Amino acid sequence: MSHSRREFIRFVVAGSVASGCPVDAALIASPDSRPTNSGSADRKPSDSPRVDGEHFEICHQVRDGHHFDLPAANLKADVVIVGGGVAGLSAAYFLRGKDWLLLEKEDHFGGNAYQEEFDGQPFATGSAYAYRGDEGDVLASEIGLKLPMVNMPDPTLVNKTYVPDTWKTGITQLPYSKEVVASFLKFREDVLKMKINERMAELDALPFSQFTGAYTPEVQQWWDIFGPSNWGATAPDTSAFIGLYNARDIFTGGDGKRAILPGGLGCITHKLVEILQPKYKERMLGEAAVVGVVQKKDAVDVTYFREGKLATVAAKAVLMCTPKHITSRIVEGLPAEQRTAMRRTRYAPYPVVNLIFDKPVYNRGYDNWCPGNSFTDFIVADWTVRNNPGYKQKNNILSFYTPLREEFRSTLLEEADCKTLAARVLTDFQRVLPEFNVDPIEVRIYRRGHPMFMSTPGQYTKNRIAAAHPMDRIYFGGNDSGGPESLTSEAVRLSQVGAEWANLILAGKPSAKELAEKALAAVAD
Repeated sequence: MSHSRREFIRFVVAGSVASGCPVDAALIASPDSRPTNSGSADRKPSDSPRVDGEHFEICHQVRDGHHFDLPAANLKADVVIVGGGVAGLSAAYFLRGKDWLLLEKEDHFGGNAYQEEFDGQPFATGSAYAYRGDEGDVLASEIGLKLPMVNMPDPTLVNKTYVPDTWKTGITQLPYSKEVVASFLKFREDVLKMKINERMAELDALPFSQFTGAYTPEVQQWWDIFGPSNWGATAPDTSAFIGLYNARDIFTGGDGKRAILPGGLGCITHKLVEILQPKYKERMLGEAAVVGVVQKKDAVDVTYFREGKLATVAAKAVLMCTPKHITSRIVEGLPAEQRTAMRRTRYAPYPVVNLIFDKPVYNRGYDNWCPGNSFTDFIVADWTVRNNPGYKQKNNILSFYTPLREEFRSTLLEEADCKTLAARVLTDFQRVLPEFNVDPIEVRIYRRGHPMFMSTPGQYTKNRIAAAHPMDRIYFGGNDSGGPESLTSEAVRLSQVGAEWANLILAGKPSAKELAEKALAAVAD
C-alpha cells in the first residue's frame, strides 16, 4: 500500500499482548484520541495507531517469576473466579445467587470473545461463531439471544477466483491443474473412508502433516490456513486426529450447523455483563491482575493487584478461568508434573484486523478462505442479519483472521509492526479479487499474544488432562482444559461443571474431584 494511502486511513490498535497481559502504557495515546466502542465520530482523523490498554509491568513480573510479598487476607468470598472472559462470566452466571468475586486483569470483560462496535454496528475481535445446540448456543438462548444460522458453506478465494462450497461442490471449480484438483478429490475420498473416532488415541499422537503430505502441496496449503485460524497450528504442529476430524466434519456438512449474531461470540459475553452487573457490579472487579493463588487447609488465598496495591481474598473455592501458561505461574503448590503439562501447552499469537468500508465491498460468503496471504480467512460481520426485513447495512465490516507463528509473538508489542501487519492485510485483500481494490475508512487491529491453545499432537488425549485435574479447592477451567480445539462451547461447558464443582465443595461433599475429572475425559463424538 502506498504511503499516501496510509496517511488517510485510520489505524486503531488495541488488545492484550505479552503473556496475555495488557499493553504497555507508554504506547497509549492521549485520552481524546483513544478508541471507544461507540465508533469513530468522536475521534479526530489520524494515521497513527491508537493503543488501548494498561501497563503490563505486573504481568511481566508474574511471567518472570518475581516474588510478591502476599498480604494476609482482608476479604472473604465463598468462590473466587479468576478471569473475566467467556469462561469466567459463564461461571459467574451459573453461580448467581452465590457469594462469588470475579477478578479480571483488563478494564473490560469478554476475553477472546469480545465485541466491539463502529457507528453502532457490532463486530468481532475473535471467537466468530457457535454451532446450533452447542453449549454456547444453549447459553445464548437461555439469556435471551437467538443466534441465527449462517446457512452458507465456506468459499475459497484463490488465484483471483471465487469458489463456492470449497470441499463439497466446489473442488472441481478450483483454479488449479487437473492433477491438483484430482488430489483434492482424493484427499476427501480417503478421509471419508477413515475410522477417525475409533483411532482417536493413535491419531492424536501423530502430526496431521503425515497425512496431508501424501497429496499435492496445494492441499496442505489449504489446511495450513484453516488450521492456524481454527486451532492455532499448521499441519506439522497439528494433531492428526484434530485435522482429520475437522476435515470429515466439513466434507459431511458440519459447517451447516453454524450460528451467530454480529459481534461474534462477543454478543454472549456482552449480554452476560448486562445481566450480571446490575446485581453483582461490586463483585466484578476489572483491572485486577491476580499474582498469587495459595491453597491452604480450609481456604485459598487469592492475591491481586488493583489501584496500585495488593489485596488478598480468602475463598472456600477458586475457579481458575485463565490460560494454563498464566495459571502455572500464579498457583502455588502445583505438582511438578501438572505444572510441566500446563507449560507444555502452546499458544498461538492471534491478531484480528477489521476493515471498515462505508459502502458494500463483499457480501458473497460468510467465512472466506484465502490461501497465500497474510491472513487466513475473513468473515462478513453482519452476515446473519443482512437479509432481515428493513435491515440496512451502514458499513461493510470485514473481520480478517491473522494468526501468527509463535516466533513472531513479540512483533505484537511494537506499534509500528502492528501497523505494518494491518497494512499488509489490507494490501493482500485488495489483490484477492479485482473488485477488492477499494480503500476502507478505518482499519482496526485487535492483538492478543496467547489467546488460542494449539491442538498439537497429544494435547487432547494426554497433556491437557495432566494439566487440568483439580486441586482440593482449585478448579482449572477455560477452553484449554477441554478441547479438542479452542472452542467457546468448551469454556461454557467446563464453567457449568465448575459451578457444580464449587457447590459440592461448599457443601463439603467428596464427589467434587470425581465430577471435575470425569468432565476432562477425551471423547470422540
